[in-house]
Amino acid sequence: MSNPSPAREERFGAERKPIPQIAMLIWTVGFLLGAASHAADVVTYGWLPYEFMPLGFNAYWTSLLFLDPIAALLIWWRPAPALVLGCLIMASDVLVNAWTAFVAGYTELLPGLALQSAFAAFVFYLAIRQKRSSQRHSDTP
Repeated sequence: MSNPSPAREERFGAERKPIPQIAMLIWTVGFLLGAASHAADVVTYGWLPYEFMPLGFNAYWTSLLFLDPIAALLIWWRPAPALVLGCLIMASDVLVNAWTAFVAGYTELLPGLALQSAFAAFVFYLAIRQKRSSQRHSDTP
């Protein structure tokens, strides 16, 4: 087995600026609130509770019951993968919810979508901040 190239080692070995604990707390609370929302729907309406939408949407939203808590907790132990997972969750969730509200006509989702979009902006900002921080550290001799 070959050793990783120095460029690869430098890129992945770059020291990152630690994420402020308040940001990690906001991240955790935001994703746990999302999970709680989906859990409440499952408890109230049963498994795959979003019957007003096709099965793919229903399965996606129900999967967030599991993915949101993983993102919420992973930020404390493995920040880099948590940032990727968080961005994927928020980008897809905002996109799916926006389509549901604006195209499918379920406008009752709009207030939640506004809050969700604000949280998504926070998630994206934090990920970009960490990426830039790791690039700055990798450029130093």
